[in-house]
Amino acid sequence: MEMTMGARWAVPAVGIVSGLLLFAAAAVGGQPLLGLGMLAIMALYSVAVVALSGRSETAGILAGRPADERLASFNVVATAVAGTVAIVVAIVGFLLSIARGDNGMDFAVVAASAGIAYLAAIAWLRWRG
Repeated sequence: MEMTMGARWAVPAVGIVSGLLLFAAAAVGGQPLLGLGMLAIMALYSVAVVALSGRSETAGILAGRPADERLASFNVVATAVAGTVAIVVAIVGFLLSIARGDNGMDFAVVAASAGIAYLAAIAWLRWRG
């Protein structure tokens, strides 16, 4: 599969930008060492994806370059599994939060956002045909 230079560097660039945002947020919150650690993790991930994507199909998937439809379907399934786990964690967090006497709104916002996004995606896909 032929790729443009921009497409080749999209995932690593997002990784580095995400790391910089994590660092900035942690630094503003008074935890610059935590921010440096998170930036380092994102930078290592980005370097690993670039270094391994030419030799490994798995790294190619992580880099956003699946070689065929079968590998592309792995990405869709993995994304669905990750989303389901995140929603379950948000719901469990909400339940534990209200059981402790808190209001649980942090978790409720995440769970509600996921539900709304799911419904919007279903509606969009249905409307598209």
